[in-house]
Amino acid sequence: MTEEQFRRHVRKLAALRGWTLTYHTHNSQRSDAGWPDEVYGHPKARRVIFAEFKSDTGRIRPAQRDWLQHLAACGYETALWRPKDLHRIVAVLAPDGPRAQLPENL
Repeated sequence: MTEEQFRRHVRKLAALRGWTLTYHTHNSQRSDAGWPDEVYGHPKARRVIFAEFKSDTGRIRPAQRDWLQHLAACGYETALWRPKDLHRIVAVLAPDGPRAQLPENL
């Protein structure tokens, strides 16, 4: 599964669970380096998730790591999501699910 196929799959799953895609980086060359790929909001659950998508073998760049860690330190839910993590993503996207968290080995 490519990163784009994975992102579209998660987007559909999120919509089914009441999340709204509030931001998507259409052309990363025109946005700040490292800014997360997508931002999801769930007004009823009062939650916001900043998500970076990678394939199972994709590498995160230093600027991406910095942004995710900064947003997490500010109290936002942040995630580095890969296809192999789909079971955890499904749980997080439940409106009353656990908060998105960065992997410890980021």
